[in-house]
Amino acid sequence: MKKIIYIGLVSTMSLMFNGCGSAPKRIDPKGDETLTTTDGVNVKDWHIAADKAIKSLLSSGVLNRNDGRKNIVMVSLVKNETTQHINTDILTNKIRRAILQSGLAMTTTAISANGMEDKATKQVRDLSKDKMFDQKTVQKNGTVIAPDMSLAGKIIQQQTTQGRDKESYFFFHITLTDLKTGLAVWEDNVEVVKQETKPLLGW
Repeated sequence: MKKIIYIGLVSTMSLMFNGCGSAPKRIDPKGDETLTTTDGVNVKDWHIAADKAIKSLLSSGVLNRNDGRKNIVMVSLVKNETTQHINTDILTNKIRRAILQSGLAMTTTAISANGMEDKATKQVRDLSKDKMFDQKTVQKNGTVIAPDMSLAGKIIQQQTTQGRDKESYFFFHITLTDLKTGLAVWEDNVEVVKQETKPLLGW
């Protein structure tokens, strides 16, 4: 009898641990099926922050010029002042792509807060010392266009706990600076607040 009970217990536990899983599936990154955690910035948070910032920036008119030339925008530093490890490139890449696709401005990969994003711009000019290459085809120095504007920002997090309730407040501050004058020509904030209630028992 004990053996039967033991087998039944093992079978029940096996179903508990193995029967509640689900097969991997693809979901809409902008949909409501994405995983949400209170502590960190999740996929949908990036979309919310980027979409709001892009809409505000493109509608502000600061990228427009009347001299027939487009502004060149570089990505500077986005400081992560949260307690989490966050890859801020997710946010800046979304904004930069939207700027480029809008046709209002150009973006540069020849310079960023962390140096050259695409080192090929400099590497091809180093070929002027290499006799293997036809020097007529080597890009010359003095032709790379410097940026007119710089995109920078910071992400701040504040956490509040009250009983079993936990809340995280994420503050995205983004700035576009005119590099000629050093003046901020556009700024905006995006706020994301997330809450959870921990169960009385269990995880």
